[in-house]
Amino acid sequence: MKIMKILSAVIVSMTLIICTGCNDAGHVHSKYYVRAIALSGTEDKSVVFDFYNEKAEPYYQRGDSFEEIKKDSETELGKEIFTGHTELILLSDCDYVSQLEYLLTEWKVSPSCVVVYADGGLRRITEELDAERLASSVRKAEENGDIPQCDIVTVLSGLLSENSTAVIAKADKNGLSGSIEIKGK
Repeated sequence: MKIMKILSAVIVSMTLIICTGCNDAGHVHSKYYVRAIALSGTEDKSVVFDFYNEKAEPYYQRGDSFEEIKKDSETELGKEIFTGHTELILLSDCDYVSQLEYLLTEWKVSPSCVVVYADGGLRRITEELDAERLASSVRKAEENGDIPQCDIVTVLSGLLSENSTAVIAKADKNGLSGSIEIKGK
Protein backbone atom coordinates (compact mmCIF):
# COMPACT_ATOMS: atom_id res chain seq x y z
CA MET A 1 0.00 0.00 0.00
CA LYS A 2 2.80 2.39 0.92
CA ILE A 3 4.62 1.55 -2.34
CA MET A 4 1.44 2.35 -4.32
CA LYS A 5 1.19 5.79 -2.67
CA ILE A 6 4.83 6.55 -3.43
CA LEU A 7 4.47 5.29 -7.00
CA SER A 8 1.31 7.38 -7.46
CA ALA A 9 3.07 10.47 -6.11
CA VAL A 10 6.00 9.93 -8.49
CA ILE A 11 3.66 9.47 -11.48
CA VAL A 12 1.66 12.60 -10.57
CA SER A 13 4.87 14.59 -10.12
CA MET A 14 6.26 13.44 -13.46
CA THR A 15 2.97 14.25 -15.20
CA LEU A 16 2.98 17.76 -13.72
CA ILE A 17 6.56 18.35 -14.84
CA ILE A 18 5.82 17.12 -18.37
CA CYS A 19 2.60 19.15 -18.69
CA THR A 20 3.87 22.48 -17.38
CA GLY A 21 4.44 23.81 -20.89
CA CYS A 22 8.16 24.36 -20.61
CA ASN A 23 8.59 25.09 -24.32
CA ASP A 24 9.21 28.20 -26.40
CA ALA A 25 5.56 28.89 -27.28
CA GLY A 26 5.07 31.89 -25.03
CA HIS A 27 8.60 33.09 -24.43
CA VAL A 28 9.89 36.43 -25.67
CA HIS A 29 13.02 34.87 -27.20
CA SER A 30 10.94 32.58 -29.43
CA LYS A 31 9.71 35.46 -31.63
CA TYR A 32 11.01 38.39 -33.61
CA TYR A 33 9.14 41.52 -32.53
CA VAL A 34 8.77 44.04 -35.36
CA ARG A 35 9.43 47.72 -34.64
CA ALA A 36 8.92 48.90 -38.25
CA ILE A 37 7.57 47.49 -41.49
CA ALA A 38 8.48 49.00 -44.87
CA LEU A 39 6.26 48.12 -47.87
CA SER A 40 6.35 48.69 -51.60
CA GLY A 41 4.92 47.21 -54.79
CA THR A 42 1.49 46.23 -55.99
CA GLU A 43 2.05 42.99 -57.91
CA ASP A 44 5.53 41.99 -56.76
CA LYS A 45 5.58 43.07 -53.12
CA SER A 46 8.63 43.97 -51.04
CA VAL A 47 8.71 44.08 -47.26
CA VAL A 48 11.48 45.10 -44.91
CA PHE A 49 11.11 44.11 -41.25
CA ASP A 50 13.04 46.11 -38.65
CA PHE A 51 13.11 44.32 -35.31
CA TYR A 52 13.28 45.61 -31.73
CA ASN A 53 16.39 43.50 -31.20
CA GLU A 54 19.16 46.01 -31.90
CA LYS A 55 21.53 43.26 -33.01
CA ALA A 56 19.15 42.09 -35.77
CA GLU A 57 19.65 43.74 -39.15
CA PRO A 58 16.57 44.84 -41.13
CA TYR A 59 15.28 41.78 -42.97
CA TYR A 60 14.25 42.15 -46.64
CA GLN A 61 11.82 39.78 -48.41
CA ARG A 62 9.91 39.80 -51.72
CA GLY A 63 6.87 37.84 -52.81
CA ASP A 64 3.45 37.77 -54.42
CA SER A 65 1.49 38.15 -51.18
CA PHE A 66 2.04 39.37 -47.64
CA GLU A 67 1.12 35.99 -46.21
CA GLU A 68 3.76 34.32 -48.41
CA ILE A 69 6.34 36.95 -47.44
CA LYS A 70 5.69 36.54 -43.71
CA LYS A 71 5.66 32.73 -43.92
CA ASP A 72 8.91 32.62 -45.94
CA SER A 73 10.55 35.13 -43.58
CA GLU A 74 9.60 33.09 -40.50
CA THR A 75 10.97 29.95 -42.14
CA GLU A 76 14.28 31.61 -43.02
CA LEU A 77 14.65 33.34 -39.64
CA GLY A 78 13.53 30.29 -37.68
CA LYS A 79 11.15 32.25 -35.46
CA GLU A 80 7.63 33.65 -35.54
CA ILE A 81 7.37 37.30 -36.61
CA PHE A 82 5.14 39.26 -34.23
CA THR A 83 3.73 42.56 -35.54
CA GLY A 84 1.39 43.52 -32.68
CA HIS A 85 3.85 46.07 -31.23
CA THR A 86 4.86 47.68 -34.54
CA GLU A 87 5.44 51.44 -34.12
CA LEU A 88 6.13 52.51 -37.70
CA ILE A 89 4.96 51.66 -41.22
CA LEU A 90 6.98 53.04 -44.14
CA LEU A 91 5.11 53.06 -47.45
CA SER A 92 6.45 53.49 -50.94
CA ASP A 93 4.59 53.11 -54.24
CA CYS A 94 1.81 50.66 -53.45
CA ASP A 95 -1.94 50.27 -53.02
CA TYR A 96 -2.08 52.17 -49.75
CA VAL A 97 -5.64 51.24 -48.78
CA SER A 98 -5.43 47.48 -49.23
CA GLN A 99 -1.97 47.24 -47.69
CA LEU A 100 -2.84 49.30 -44.61
CA GLU A 101 -6.13 47.41 -44.17
CA TYR A 102 -4.23 44.13 -44.40
CA LEU A 103 -1.65 45.21 -41.82
CA LEU A 104 -4.36 46.37 -39.43
CA THR A 105 -6.71 43.39 -39.78
CA GLU A 106 -4.45 40.44 -40.59
CA TRP A 107 -1.08 41.29 -39.07
CA LYS A 108 -2.78 43.09 -36.17
CA VAL A 109 -0.46 46.10 -36.05
CA SER A 110 -1.36 48.61 -33.37
CA PRO A 111 -4.01 51.20 -34.34
CA SER A 112 -1.61 53.87 -33.05
CA CYS A 113 1.15 52.74 -35.43
CA VAL A 114 2.62 55.73 -37.34
CA VAL A 115 2.42 55.74 -41.16
CA VAL A 116 5.19 57.48 -43.12
CA TYR A 117 5.83 57.82 -46.86
CA ALA A 118 9.32 56.59 -47.75
CA ASP A 119 10.89 59.02 -50.20
CA GLY A 120 13.58 56.82 -51.77
CA GLY A 121 14.46 53.13 -51.84
CA LEU A 122 13.01 51.18 -48.93
CA ARG A 123 16.08 49.07 -48.41
CA ARG A 124 18.37 52.09 -48.26
CA ILE A 125 16.06 54.04 -45.98
CA THR A 126 15.60 51.16 -43.52
CA GLU A 127 19.35 50.54 -43.39
CA GLU A 128 20.18 54.20 -42.75
CA LEU A 129 17.30 55.28 -40.50
CA ASP A 130 16.66 54.54 -36.86
CA ALA A 131 12.99 53.46 -36.80
CA GLU A 132 12.55 54.37 -33.12
CA ARG A 133 13.91 57.87 -33.70
CA LEU A 134 11.79 58.40 -36.83
CA ALA A 135 8.59 57.31 -35.04
CA SER A 136 9.44 59.67 -32.15
CA SER A 137 10.16 62.53 -34.57
CA VAL A 138 6.80 62.00 -36.30
CA ARG A 139 4.93 61.97 -32.98
CA LYS A 140 6.70 65.16 -31.85
CA ALA A 141 5.93 66.88 -35.20
CA GLU A 142 2.26 65.86 -34.78
CA GLU A 143 2.26 67.23 -31.23
CA ASN A 144 3.77 70.52 -32.44
CA GLY A 145 1.18 70.82 -35.21
CA ASP A 146 3.80 70.60 -37.98
CA ILE A 147 2.08 67.59 -39.58
CA PRO A 148 -1.38 66.02 -39.16
CA GLN A 149 -2.04 62.82 -37.21
CA CYS A 150 -0.35 59.94 -39.06
CA ASP A 151 -1.56 56.88 -37.18
CA ILE A 152 -2.85 54.00 -39.31
CA VAL A 153 -6.52 54.51 -38.35
CA THR A 154 -6.47 58.24 -39.21
CA VAL A 155 -4.66 57.60 -42.50
CA LEU A 156 -7.04 54.80 -43.49
CA SER A 157 -10.04 56.98 -42.59
CA GLY A 158 -8.77 59.67 -44.95
CA LEU A 159 -8.06 57.21 -47.75
CA LEU A 160 -11.52 55.66 -47.39
CA SER A 161 -13.28 59.04 -47.22
CA GLU A 162 -15.12 60.68 -50.09
CA ASN A 163 -12.01 62.48 -51.40
CA SER A 164 -9.77 59.38 -50.94
CA THR A 165 -6.74 61.29 -49.67
CA ALA A 166 -4.61 61.47 -46.55
CA VAL A 167 -1.69 63.65 -45.56
CA ILE A 168 1.11 61.68 -43.93
CA ALA A 169 4.65 62.27 -42.79
CA LYS A 170 7.42 61.90 -45.36
CA ALA A 171 10.93 60.63 -44.66
CA ASP A 172 14.09 60.11 -46.63
CA LYS A 173 17.40 58.52 -45.63
CA ASN A 174 18.11 61.53 -43.39
CA GLY A 175 14.87 61.28 -41.40
CA LEU A 176 11.60 63.21 -41.26
CA SER A 177 11.39 65.63 -44.18
CA GLY A 178 7.83 67.00 -44.06
CA SER A 179 4.51 65.63 -45.21
CA ILE A 180 2.88 64.43 -48.42
CA GLU A 181 -0.65 63.82 -49.64
CA ILE A 182 -1.34 60.28 -50.77
CA LYS A 183 -4.39 59.03 -52.67
CA GLY A 184 -6.33 55.82 -52.28
CA LYS A 185 -6.43 53.69 -55.41
